[in-house]
Amino acid sequence: MSTARTSIAARGSLTPRQNEIYEFIRSCIQGRNSPPTITEIGARFGIRSTNGVNDLLIALERKGYILRLKGTARGIALPENAPAASSATKGGKKIPVVGDGDASNPFSIFMNPLGTLAPDPGLFPTTNSFAAIVADDAMDGEGIFKGDYVIVRQERDLPDGALVFALVGSQQVIRRLQGSSGTRSLAASNRYYKKLAFSEESEEVALLGEIVGVIRAYGRKEI
Repeated sequence: MSTARTSIAARGSLTPRQNEIYEFIRSCIQGRNSPPTITEIGARFGIRSTNGVNDLLIALERKGYILRLKGTARGIALPENAPAASSATKGGKKIPVVGDGDASNPFSIFMNPLGTLAPDPGLFPTTNSFAAIVADDAMDGEGIFKGDYVIVRQERDLPDGALVFALVGSQQVIRRLQGSSGTRSLAASNRYYKKLAFSEESEEVALLGEIVGVIRAYGRKEI
């Protein structure tokens, strides 16, 4: 039997809309053990044409994020190495993989952790640090992809140009910080993701720290 190695790194980058639809599909499969129908996807995202939904599903399949089973109403599945939280790993001191939260209460991300990582302390800092799962492909131009794990060192004073982990409302983002005072912005390397400008007093954006490392898991899939 031959084997093939697959990974998130081998997948194509997702546009913001593709990412939203993928996350909806993943949440349905993992939450209710059933994928959504094309009609449900269309209703959720305001897409009236079934062909429009189908085109987006074709793109997700081509980029390796879903598998499609023709001839069934809910014929969508996730590949074995779909982005998901991991359990504890071997290594040094364990740090939490943060869960959902909101910028109005930034520490809420620590209330429901998705697991833990134990990164090599010789490579990554483990004091005042946490891990997060990359939620989109906004920084693919810098080699950071959806499904990767990032190590975040908690910092309050983040300089212009720092690669940061932030909460924008309830959305976790990794972006380049631009500006040093007053109005600042979060910039992506992927042109499909818009730059976000915000004031330092904004309660809609919370900067939680600087990215100091990226970990990518590779899975083996039998064919």
